Amino acid sequence: MQVFMWPETTPRWQNGVLLIGVRHVPGLNRDTARMRVRQALSEALAQALDVPLSCITFATEPGQAPRIGVPGHEHAGLSISHDGEFSVAAVHLHGAVGIDVMTVLDTFDWHGVAGDYLGPQVLARLCAVDQLQRARLFTRAWCEREARLKCAGLTLGEWSREAQRPYRIVELDLPAGLLGVLALPV
Repeated sequence: MQVFMWPETTPRWQNGVLLIGVRHVPGLNRDTARMRVRQALSEALAQALDVPLSCITFATEPGQAPRIGVPGHEHAGLSISHDGEFSVAAVHLHGAVGIDVMTVLDTFDWHGVAGDYLGPQVLARLCAVDQLQRARLFTRAWCEREARLKCAGLTLGEWSREAQRPYRIVELDLPAGLLGVLALPV
């Protein structure tokens, strides 16, 4: 699924989902990155929906996922992810959404992390590939896990069969070196 870089590209709806990416200057702190991506998302949504910027609202509570107010779409879902100098945000007009983005890196403790958080099937796949493939597969699996949890409104916890719900999973079209996944309810 295409991520539209804001403000360089005008985003368009993709199956009720608006996706934007925002690049930040090196060293930008997380709070400022959050504010920048929310401002960018407000501008993109106001443009896409042809509504005043002031009509797009965000609500945040400590320990809770941010929520968005979109005129005429009271059930709109919001998900935001940050990695270094890059943020990605998704709004789903018809309900929940989860998104996660990461830089593809070789994770030294992948075996333990995969066993605890990604489940036995993912661990087996990771064990069966070489190191170069493993970095991408691990990142993909981690992003999928995070996106699923965000879509469900859950926090990160150890893997369990009971916590696996069916979602539509879509890999994002991102700049080189980054990998991202979007999760939508089935």
